Amino acid sequence: MSHVSNVELTVNDLDALRDAVARTDGLTWCEEQKTYKWYGKWMDDFHGSAAAVDNGFKPSDFGKSEHAIKVDGVEYEIGVVKNPTGDGYRLIYDNYDSGTRIAERYGAGLETVKNSYAERVAVKQLQRKGYRVSTRVNAQGQRQVIGVKS
Repeated sequence: MSHVSNVELTVNDLDALRDAVARTDGLTWCEEQKTYKWYGKWMDDFHGSAAAVDNGFKPSDFGKSEHAIKVDGVEYEIGVVKNPTGDGYRLIYDNYDSGTRIAERYGAGLETVKNSYAERVAVKQLQRKGYRVSTRVNAQGQRQVIGVKS
């Protein structure tokens, strides 16, 4: 079985994604790795809003990537692929079999990775505008980006 999932995130800054991956426990960025590990065969058994096949991705392209993200202790990987419906890149991964551990660790929609990416993009944008930037965790356990005009 294969359940290749589309992550609702358009990546327009690969440097920010690399940095986000480096800051996320258990993930390793694989520069220019042109394949990512998945079940290996499309079984046409997963559809819906989270399914990559229903978000513009062709099953014949599953397993192909521009870059990949290794997940410690998991056979399957996350593919960093060109966005089939526009600019930038998207993340896709097979959430079946060993891929279920990816969703268990980082959220079904890779929320942990998305939040880390958003933080890195915000930091870069604020720094470009001349702000001194720091991050902190608030009382609710949420990460915050704080910019102070220099």
